[in-house]
Amino acid sequence: MLPLFVVGYQLAVHEERLFWVFEWSYYALVAVLLIFAIWNMAAVKGRSKWAAGAIAAFLLQLSVLSLYVGPFTVYAMFFVFYAVTATVLFILIMAFRKTDRYRGMIGLFISFSIVMVLYMALIQSLYGVNWM
Repeated sequence: MLPLFVVGYQLAVHEERLFWVFEWSYYALVAVLLIFAIWNMAAVKGRSKWAAGAIAAFLLQLSVLSLYVGPFTVYAMFFVFYAVTATVLFILIMAFRKTDRYRGMIGLFISFSIVMVLYMALIQSLYGVNWM
């Protein structure tokens, strides 16, 4: 994903009319990874199923966050992100408890989820609503 972000930055700075290439590539990559994670959940047996579920849940949260990185942010939809995040954090915490092997990855997902919530709270507070 990092090379894709570098290309997206270059397109945003130097060739803004081609930025749609980055957007669609990003959405396609997240969609393919989400489908692959769901397929792994169905294929894997045992405790590794929780790790695959954690990956799928995190990608779902990432795709919902991607709705807010652009000009189409609607204030009422912030709460959709918070509802999805609460569900994802529940799944991640359950996966962290049930999995022995992939705890570092799931812990990283939990920390990224917290950073996403802080980012959304900042964006929401900058939106003009003084709820904090």
